[in-house]
Order: sequence, then C-alpha cells, then structure tokens
Amino acid sequence: AMDPNNSRILFAGMWPMLIKTWGKWSGGPGGGLFKSTDGGTTWKKLEGKGLPEPPIGKVAVAVAARDSNRVYALIEAKDEGLWRSDDGGETWTLINRDHALLNRPLYYTRCVVAPDDADEIYFPATSFHMSLDGGKTIKRFRVWGGDHHDMWIDPLNPERMMVGNDQAVAMSINGGKT
Repeated sequence: AMDPNNSRILFAGMWPMLIKTWGKWSGGPGGGLFKSTDGGTTWKKLEGKGLPEPPIGKVAVAVAARDSNRVYALIEAKDEGLWRSDDGGETWTLINRDHALLNRPLYYTRCVVAPDDADEIYFPATSFHMSLDGGKTIKRFRVWGGDHHDMWIDPLNPERMMVGNDQAVAMSINGGKT
C-alpha cells in the first residue's frame, strides 16, 4: 500500500504459504508487516509496538488518503483481526477481532479505505462488510454477487465505486446505496 500523499512511503505484508489439494498452511518465519520510507529501496520489518506475535500469515494493508497517519492492517495470526495505527505505522492497536473480516484468510484478505474519510473502511470477502468508525464496529454492506475480491473507490468522487466478485463487477454511483 502506498501513502497517497507521499509515494516514497510504502507498506507491504509478506508471509509464507503452501497450498496443496489436501490442505493449506499460512504463516511462519519471515511473515509480517514491512515499511519503506525511500520508495522501496530499503524495508524495515514492523514488530512489537502492538502488532501480533509471530507466526504471521496473510497481511492486507491500506493507508488512508484523508489522513496518511491512519494505516489499517488485516493480519492472519493467533490474535488475528484488524489492526490500526494512527501514527503512520509506529504503534498499533487491535481494533476488531470479528471473524467476518478474515473468514478465509488465504483466499480473501482485503481492506479499502474511502478516500474522503479515514474512518470509512470496506472489507470484501465471502460477504462484504464496512465500518464507519475506524474499524471498531462493522456492518454488512450489500453488494450484488458474492465472493468479493477487490474494490475501487474513485478518489475524485467517492460516491463512485466498483466491486469485483465471482459473478462480475458491481458498480455504484451513489456510495453503494444501489
């Protein structure tokens, strides 16, 4: 995830995984959340300071355009859930442990922050959820289709959004009302 206000600041989740027909394994040595402040030339592993203990599985990260200090990370771990930083990734707080956010972590793990509101965040997955209070509470967000894989919100007109799922692409021009 790139800081929309400073392209030299990047966050990346990395994790080992193995998928076989008889099972899947995610997490282990080397997994975690990383930050670069020089456009990706060098990376620092973010550890402690509120983040879960290893092993770390799949990680999704998003930076809020409205406030670049607000960073969200969905992290597959023993204490899995939604983590939030309000200081650009220096310290972290576990905000929400609802299983709906990480219901199939190897397949779905995605979070998208609205460009005009750092507290408005969306979670595409088997079902689709959203939060209007910085991740503290979530509610179901109705989108046609199922098995939602990605979302785009127009940075110039946040009422315009698209959700890609197994059936097609769902588009809205009124903030998801229809």
